[in-house]
Amino acid sequence: MQAYLEGLAANGFTGSVLVLRRGQVLARFAAGEADEENHIPVRTDTVFRLASVTKEFTAMLLLKLQSCGVHLDDPVCPYLIPRFIDACPEAWLPITLRQTVTHTSGIPDIQGLPDFYRLLSQPTTTRALIRRFINLPLDFPPGTSWKYTNSGFILAGAIIETVTHKPYGAALRDEIAGPLNLRHTGYSRGNPPPGYAKGYFTLGSPAPPTNGSQAFSATGIYSTTDDIARWDRSFGAYLVAPPAIVRQAFTPQAPCPPAGCLNLPSSAYAFGWILDRLDGHRLIYHPGLLQGYAASNMYLPDEDIEAVVLSNVEATNSNGIARHLATLALES
Repeated sequence: MQAYLEGLAANGFTGSVLVLRRGQVLARFAAGEADEENHIPVRTDTVFRLASVTKEFTAMLLLKLQSCGVHLDDPVCPYLIPRFIDACPEAWLPITLRQTVTHTSGIPDIQGLPDFYRLLSQPTTTRALIRRFINLPLDFPPGTSWKYTNSGFILAGAIIETVTHKPYGAALRDEIAGPLNLRHTGYSRGNPPPGYAKGYFTLGSPAPPTNGSQAFSATGIYSTTDDIARWDRSFGAYLVAPPAIVRQAFTPQAPCPPAGCLNLPSSAYAFGWILDRLDGHRLIYHPGLLQGYAASNMYLPDEDIEAVVLSNVEATNSNGIARHLATLALES
């Protein structure tokens, strides 16, 4: 693994990597610069934006609401009115909480809108985010197909705020980051804490900053490789939630399209996790890709293997790197 990672670094890899097996560190590696302008190096404890790895956390927060009497097949509309929307479009009436975090709602992806990247650096509100896609026609009737959409996870974040009576970041802290001692994991409506890795499209090409309020509960969490590996291991120890909820989190909710979910090797999508097999072993993972960042969190629950790759260079093949490291971990 060390030779492989050093080879990547020699070819410009920038980021932080951690591979564990049953709690033993197989690889811990950092390369490149967190801030090219000020020549601040990436360290193994550097904080990165997680992009869509955020979805693992948002989906778990929603699953944990079941202890408050919330049902996954409740319609979303009563949880959104009046705080986030004035009235529900007729097409949204059948949409359920489950569908918001499994990409089966049919709501078009806000990230596909023409102004998405232009607005990404500007502060906004959750109500304004929802307003941008509330009147768009659905891609398919709710529950009848699968199509990746950040919009559903934005609705899930709003629902979490409604039920918990807390801002999304506070709910994340109280329900996940605090209890699991994820000391460098959180959500900010602005920027991550000072010292976080600045984003780049490619080496030497800075990406515009992302405002956390735009990313919200779909792509807005920041963390470190150690915290993500600790998060993965909390599932096997049932620290994040009781066994029934953990099993639910990994239960297939929709088959992937023929080319795979997000065109990656996969069979089905669960609650914020893509399901696959790696050399015959159960693999649960999620990639992240957002302006200036690429991330991948791969978890093999039966072998207690975690392969985490966080990069502040968008062009990085973080998923391919994590998959190769997970394969090496199985073979070692």
